[in-house]
Amino acid sequence: MSQTFEERIHALDSSNWISYLRDIKRGLEKESLRVDEQKNIANTKHPPALGSSLSHPFITTDYSEALLEFITPPVNDLNALFNVLTDLHQYAYHVLEKELLWAASMPCFLPKEEEIPIANYGNSNIGKLKHIYRQGLGHRYGRFMQTIAGIHYNFSLPKNFWKKYQGLLGSELPEREFISEQYLSLSRNVLRFGWLLPLLMGASPAMSLSFLKQKKPNLKEWGNETLIGPYATSLRLSDLGYNNKIQLKSVISYNSFFEFLQTMKKAVHTVAPEYRRMGIQKNGEYLQLSDKIFQVEDEHYALIRPKRVSVQEERMMAAILREGIEYIEVRALDVNPFIPIGIEKETIYFLDAFLITCLLMDSPLLTDAENQQIMYNHTRVVEEGLKPGITLMGKGGEQRLLAELSIELLEKIKITAKLLDRAYRLTVFTEACEIARERILAPQMLPSARILQEMSDKKESYCDFVWRWSLQHQHYF
Repeated sequence: MSQTFEERIHALDSSNWISYLRDIKRGLEKESLRVDEQKNIANTKHPPALGSSLSHPFITTDYSEALLEFITPPVNDLNALFNVLTDLHQYAYHVLEKELLWAASMPCFLPKEEEIPIANYGNSNIGKLKHIYRQGLGHRYGRFMQTIAGIHYNFSLPKNFWKKYQGLLGSELPEREFISEQYLSLSRNVLRFGWLLPLLMGASPAMSLSFLKQKKPNLKEWGNETLIGPYATSLRLSDLGYNNKIQLKSVISYNSFFEFLQTMKKAVHTVAPEYRRMGIQKNGEYLQLSDKIFQVEDEHYALIRPKRVSVQEERMMAAILREGIEYIEVRALDVNPFIPIGIEKETIYFLDAFLITCLLMDSPLLTDAENQQIMYNHTRVVEEGLKPGITLMGKGGEQRLLAELSIELLEKIKITAKLLDRAYRLTVFTEACEIARERILAPQMLPSARILQEMSDKKESYCDFVWRWSLQHQHYF
């Protein structure tokens, strides 16, 4: 059965559906660099008082030994998510002595690349595997890229919702496959409209000069220590940040569950000539886990990734093959330097409405031409999203004003937000949409614009700006 977005919203607006929406599970993974008093990346080991980075359920490290990662368990209580993340930050500050948590995505002053410490997880097999994987990332993309911090948002809808939604759509697929197909449908629309996220939540328009080996034409020198993108929203999400150029030649398909599995399998089994020339080992030391496009599935860098919790030492794709997609991970969030825990509550409320809107809207299969359009729009927003009169490629390929496209999309998201407000008996979801609207109509209110303005007003370098806010957050906790 085929319905419009409005018809699906109308169907969901009932007492049964409302109760299911209150069981949405959310989780956050938030990275923060440890830095010393000279604003340099810390060269100390992971603090023992924070527990084992291999086995602690809530506090670990990402690429570098200095890159802390706070992980909240999946919860359906809106306040619990922020309370846990706040508690984790507070505990970390209690443990750290002469170090701070860097309050932004782009890193502090960086040493020589080979001096950036790679995370160490001990001598167990799984610990060694995690370390070698990170060695491979360093050799493939450079260690500088791996010092960038971000926030990942994990989102899942409850089984009761999916059972009823399957009936609404009239699908006869097995439940596991239906849920997987719907998460992929949602993901396709996130890719289509994902440019809205760095516009609203991008907070990395500047970086330390030490991060870049060669000048880029779209960046401008700001004093002796800083580079800025004059109109950038998120340099973290640009080609300076997390990307894998070889991956672009081997696109992971979200067009069906079968194609997703097949293309992921191909990526972890297909040799990349550049990585083969690098070799697996040198002088008896591992350089990387494999010479394939992906060493493991986590190397798939995308704005959104379908995922499933796997049992210990099981590959994630094996778990997805067996049980289907369990949740999706949105990777488009910069660390907001103005917020002590790096993310506003309104961001989560907006993301919920955005993701459910992406689920309920029609989601045609992606073509090569549309994938190119998605890349074009993404690049335009992360590099020039603050530029007055900037246009994106709209439906049919015509150029449309970014502000107009954003407001049109917001109108749909606000319809979903009203539904969520009724479910939670709150007004926070529509309020989050109103904040987004205000910032689009007054771009100087966007986090990226505020950063550039504050650096200008105070005549600060990037590192001085972030250091000042890092100290404020330390005092807060």
